[in-house]
Amino acid sequence: MELYERCLEKTLELVSEQGTHFTMSELSAALGISKKTLYRMFAGKEELLLAVVEHGFARIKQCERQVIDDPALTLAEKIRRLIIVLPEQYQKVDWYRIEVVAEKYPAVYRCIRRHLETGWEPTLALLRQGIDEGILAPFSLPVFQGMVVGSMEYFLTSPSFPKSGMSYQQALDAMMDILMKGMERRI
Repeated sequence: MELYERCLEKTLELVSEQGTHFTMSELSAALGISKKTLYRMFAGKEELLLAVVEHGFARIKQCERQVIDDPALTLAEKIRRLIIVLPEQYQKVDWYRIEVVAEKYPAVYRCIRRHLETGWEPTLALLRQGIDEGILAPFSLPVFQGMVVGSMEYFLTSPSFPKSGMSYQQALDAMMDILMKGMERRI
């Protein structure tokens, strides 16, 4: 594995363990490289975190494509998985530890928000297909998208949400249960 990729993976591990409180010295020591080598690849911690975010969302797009192309999944299963897809290595991350990103690393937070708010075309196409085929009841796609994005941002940035005892993945699953099945009890 190339050093750049190892840096991104090790950074992801450190973020999961310590949030963004790790140092570049800790990262270089964990990688067994000099800080000078690390700073040749990344001008600073914010640039490193931006690279991790970009890499993560590129992986998410790859996983989205796999979900869309999976002939074994029903349309409803594709929709559910597509909206909350996380690559395996990102499922282990304690996402609640990044709550300080918005304040301490605003460029990283803007990057996360941009990725959450864009690239919805494949998901919206599947939702439209679900509505057209009668699998889903008609609903406002912009409102749905806003609800999902808003929920994800809340899960990532609310200092109180981790107290719920749910992991980020569990929160996403619960959100999708509510969105796909509704709240009203069927009698």
